[in-house]
Amino acid sequence: MDEKERLLKEKEKARLLKERTTSVVEMLQSTYFPGHSTTAKRVIERHLIREFGLKPREATYHGSNVIEKLEIEGIFSHVPEDTARNALLKINIRKLQKYSI
Repeated sequence: MDEKERLLKEKEKARLLKERTTSVVEMLQSTYFPGHSTTAKRVIERHLIREFGLKPREATYHGSNVIEKLEIEGIFSHVPEDTARNALLKINIRKLQKYSI
């Protein structure tokens, strides 16, 4: 029974991550265009708070998961000048526009 519950929780987490990632990508595709090169993590967190009703701490946690997934996809990369807070992200506009939801 524990194994089934664990698998069910993992599937639910994966589904929610995919749903949140899709929402963030749609927001970024409608907002960012060539010329916009950076965004803050805070933009994504605020979007998650508005769209999914998350609390700020939850938005920070889930936002970092979404950002990590999009970094793996090659859409985001960290701005090297922002070493203190590491909050600025460079968006690869071409990959963002080609990203299929």
